[in-house]
Amino acid sequence: WHPEATDFIVVLNRTVVNLLRSIVSLCLLLALALVLPAQSITTTTAQTSDETARCLACHAPRQIKLVETWEASTHARNGVGCYECHKADPKDTAAKNGHFSFSVQLPVSPRTCAECHPAQYESFAQSRHAEAFETIRDVPLRTQSPALFEQSCAICHGNDLRMQRGKALDNTWPNHGIGRINTDGSRGNCAACHCHHADSMARARSPETCGKCHHGDVGPAYEAWKASRHGNDWHLTAAATDLNKSDFKPVNEDLKRPDCFVCHLAPSTGIASATHNPGERLSWHLATIHSEHREDWGDKRLAMQQSCRNCHASTQIDMFYRRFDASVLEFNRLASEASSLADNSKKRTKIKGAAMKGKIGAAMLSPLHVRDAAEDLIDETQSEK
Repeated sequence: WHPEATDFIVVLNRTVVNLLRSIVSLCLLLALALVLPAQSITTTTAQTSDETARCLACHAPRQIKLVETWEASTHARNGVGCYECHKADPKDTAAKNGHFSFSVQLPVSPRTCAECHPAQYESFAQSRHAEAFETIRDVPLRTQSPALFEQSCAICHGNDLRMQRGKALDNTWPNHGIGRINTDGSRGNCAACHCHHADSMARARSPETCGKCHHGDVGPAYEAWKASRHGNDWHLTAAATDLNKSDFKPVNEDLKRPDCFVCHLAPSTGIASATHNPGERLSWHLATIHSEHREDWGDKRLAMQQSCRNCHASTQIDMFYRRFDASVLEFNRLASEASSLADNSKKRTKIKGAAMKGKIGAAMLSPLHVRDAAEDLIDETQSEK
């Protein structure tokens, strides 16, 4: 028996023993993650369910910033954690079953949010936001290049999710658009405005959140608002306002200029309620060449005027709507004339964009958007004659 063979066997035995010790340690850690509550295996200060504690045992050391963001949230302070939002129906195609004995899903459905926020869910379900995907369902890019569609239109409008056993079947996931069609049949994505783990009310009420989608040549609501008397110094007047306040009513706050939230979603009076349907106060369909009044447009206009009266006299409000209505009708005329002369869809799309720009500019009191759109439509008509 050679002495070197003995040394080799000793080293091999030590290696095997160390490997076995590592395996045993790993098994013990996994067992702890499955049975112990959050406080014994994580450093989080949030009170969590046992299910969420087991999620954090693995995810807290890995998705560090995500967990830190959640820990500072209202959800965390109220015991709403990973499992409460990501739990899944095992029959749902988005569900990943057997994930450490759980059924979980990555996309959080509005129906999950509705378990705690039923009124907000019902209000949102009646909105055009919930139908946002339908406005782009048939655009050619969706079939011509699904990858580019997901990186453009679907970013804001959402997509029709296709998943199997918790994994994406195509380019439809990840998607966080506001009109997303979820695998459980629900429409929408609360995180489009409220963010995924921060649940900040200030973020949802910020004009910048709306502006990430409502901007650009064919829907310049954010730019038009910024260019108006309402928007050009909003940040100065809003600096001292706590937008995270739970019972936020603009009329009771030190806020002298309105933004998207104040006009379209916030309680319009001290006794009114907020809404998750921004169309409740809109009297015109503006996203078209030829605009028409919405259903029950008179009641919706009165609802908007309630908010206006917090700052303006009735005579000023009435005069604004007279001018606004006249502007919409005039843009209808200019756009219809230009469209009748256009000989291809690309030109008609350009005309529609100009019409929308002008009408939104008139609604937002942005003179530059009104002027530029009117000139574009007149030039387009003259070039076709």
